Amino acid sequence: MKKSIKYAGIAAATLLTVAPVAAPVVSNVTTVQAADSDKNADQSEIDKGITDFGNQFGDQDASDVTFAAKNLIGLGKDNAVDLATFQTNAGALLNTDNTAKLTKLKAQGAKVYVTATDFKGTTYDGTIGKDSSDLNSVMALDSYLPIKVTVYVQYNALDGTGYTPFKQAATFNLNKSDEDELTSVNAKFTTPLTVAKNSKVAATQLVNGSNVSLTDQNGDSIATDSITLGKGYFYTYSEAMKATDPDTGDVKEADISLKDDETTLDEFKTAGTYYQRVTYTAKSGSSLATLLGKFTTDPNGYSVYVNGKKASAGYDFVNTDDTISFVRAINVSDSEAEWTTEKTSGVVTTKNDADYYTLKNNDNNSIKNRALAKNTAWKTNAVRTDQNGNKQYRVATGEWIDADSVTFSDKATDNNNGTGLTDIVKTKGVVVINKGANYVYPLFDANGDTIKGRAVSGDNTAWQVAATAKDADGNTYYKVATNEWVMGGEGVTFNAAN
Repeated sequence: MKKSIKYAGIAAATLLTVAPVAAPVVSNVTTVQAADSDKNADQSEIDKGITDFGNQFGDQDASDVTFAAKNLIGLGKDNAVDLATFQTNAGALLNTDNTAKLTKLKAQGAKVYVTATDFKGTTYDGTIGKDSSDLNSVMALDSYLPIKVTVYVQYNALDGTGYTPFKQAATFNLNKSDEDELTSVNAKFTTPLTVAKNSKVAATQLVNGSNVSLTDQNGDSIATDSITLGKGYFYTYSEAMKATDPDTGDVKEADISLKDDETTLDEFKTAGTYYQRVTYTAKSGSSLATLLGKFTTDPNGYSVYVNGKKASAGYDFVNTDDTISFVRAINVSDSEAEWTTEKTSGVVTTKNDADYYTLKNNDNNSIKNRALAKNTAWKTNAVRTDQNGNKQYRVATGEWIDADSVTFSDKATDNNNGTGLTDIVKTKGVVVINKGANYVYPLFDANGDTIKGRAVSGDNTAWQVAATAKDADGNTYYKVATNEWVMGGEGVTFNAAN
């Protein structure tokens, strides 16, 4: 340990620039290989299972939900329970039970936990003084509502490396009873979507990759029974809108090739624009189902938007008493370029399966002497997908990281989940960072956001600590300077003062 311990940020302390500079690679860097097609298929089933699980959460009112005793529903990461136990004991927290859809996820040993944050900013995560009994008490008080509930899930990785990091599966608000009526919906999805000729059709049927969501008049997510992208492709917008079966399009085999069994579309063979249905299905008895039922008989007082623009019934969307459907465009370029790139905004965090993760250049060749250390966060502004469905995020100019090597979160669902650092406790001690000269640890502000251009070295440096805090995922942070925090993890050791 260094003899002289100083606060971060003063003249004697050296801070390193983090993004977009990546740490140099040591000699034993392991290159992450793209998953094969079978593994991708299995991963799609897992992703579908997580989506189906998240779709179970309906529109609850605080008076309808009673959280079970601690450990039964897994309040906080330390009390995570298996998926079957969660479904059994969650009671009114779940709107429906889609057990049959979750077989693959359960087979991978999925674990679940929830956190809740009241209107005053207190997070209930199973810690002492913030358990389910306290949460039930504040739910009875209007001044603490709405309460935001976030559900997380993890599972055994398909590559046998152990459990994945917890991933947010659903979020919803417990509102006051007189604020529950849904009067407006805003359907969001990527349109037009541009893909390369000869690219896989399946890539245009992935909900997660198309940024599909549904929000209410307050901008909050609306729970659905399912969200589907039609498997049929149409020559015109009107044909797609009027189609009675969204999975049966009017394109010919010459335009979209068929697999060997000649029943499932496989690749886009001809350049041009095609149209695809996007359908949201409401849960029985949910506020979305109520809105759709009322809209069918009397649309006055209710509004529908598409990507923020007012929509017209019959032209921009069609609906029944339990579904609402839209149409989006698929532009197939005449180029057979390997990658399709879209803008994005968020943070990618490297996993912990390897010490380093290889970076790729624009031509998808591995970059020598450049890699990202595990468990580090990096801002990203673009994502690209090839015709086989492989995905990469851009973390610097001309530098990309495989999606399989990171977890992605947008600004609204970053580590702090919009709540910032909580459970701040004044303390005295020293945090020692001892991971090696090639490591840097980013600094965070009290909102849980990475501070651009600020970091501390991992080469056996020591910093005085004035406070500790937690984020919504349960990570511990140490305050080493005014509004500058280091996140705990491998290589970070805290020694409290005597």
